[in-house]
Amino acid sequence: MTKPSPSGVAAPRVSIVMPMFNSKHYLESTVDSVARQTFTAWELILFDDGSTDGTVELARDLAIRDQRIKAATGRHQGVATARNDGLRESDPATEFIVFLDSDDTWTPDALETLVGALDAHPTAPAAHALARATDLDGRPYPNDDLAETMRNRYLWRDGGFVDIPVTAPTPFAAMIVKNWVRTPGTSIIRRAALRSVGDLDPATSPADDWDINIRLSRLGDFAFVDRVILNWRRHPNSLESTIKFRPSYFEVRKRTILAPSNTAEQRSLAVDLLGRDCKKCRSDVADAFRDRVLRRIPRELVVATFAHLQYLRFRISRH
Repeated sequence: MTKPSPSGVAAPRVSIVMPMFNSKHYLESTVDSVARQTFTAWELILFDDGSTDGTVELARDLAIRDQRIKAATGRHQGVATARNDGLRESDPATEFIVFLDSDDTWTPDALETLVGALDAHPTAPAAHALARATDLDGRPYPNDDLAETMRNRYLWRDGGFVDIPVTAPTPFAAMIVKNWVRTPGTSIIRRAALRSVGDLDPATSPADDWDINIRLSRLGDFAFVDRVILNWRRHPNSLESTIKFRPSYFEVRKRTILAPSNTAEQRSLAVDLLGRDCKKCRSDVADAFRDRVLRRIPRELVVATFAHLQYLRFRISRH
């Protein structure tokens, strides 16, 4: 049953929040993929994070063309804050939330697939599906294995990895291994679940979507749909983004361990995975020395030292 919104008009079932920063080049194709959805009970919040390239003007024009679209602006404070502020611009009566990046595009059945997954699994806090990688022009990469890597999930149990059947959901013990959602437009979240875990945390950006998924997975398993629903545009600066991601990765690890909502088992799993990360960091340092990649050595040493000190701290506190 559709809930009434504060305005008295029937609310759509889904709020799509799209943070934008200098997104003019790709925005129209992304919004067009939303407009072409077979599931039509949605609203789209275009929230600008301080763009300087004409994104705001285009977003306002798109909102004029379709009354389901709303354009809003904020100061440049990063993607996590833009997602939070965009969410606050949405209708509070909608059931579901999707955070869609402004350069990704959906297949026409994306929303129908995601909404159907949560309707079929009423206790799941969220659901997720698969993506394919494309180049900047939206062309699929030859031999792209993104969907396969998202499908072949595994969890941490008794000091090792255990494969998850493709028919099974994604539990907390898997979500703390890595962000199986990969890009937020492949997932849908119950508004009530998101409200219970709180806002996305800017201190974990650009891993803020992983952090929120871990918090949501404490409420229950994510429903999983083995279907490609999104085209994920890959940019040339992907390596640079990976390097920037590493401090955020360990910040999420730390916050996951310290979360007061953890069970004893969940905290133990999180500490064990940090220990595994320490071993990987030491291996990366050894590889840098072996290969004589001098620029890499200081960075790998800093990361390894930081990870190891965190691990010792949490391991000592566990005993």
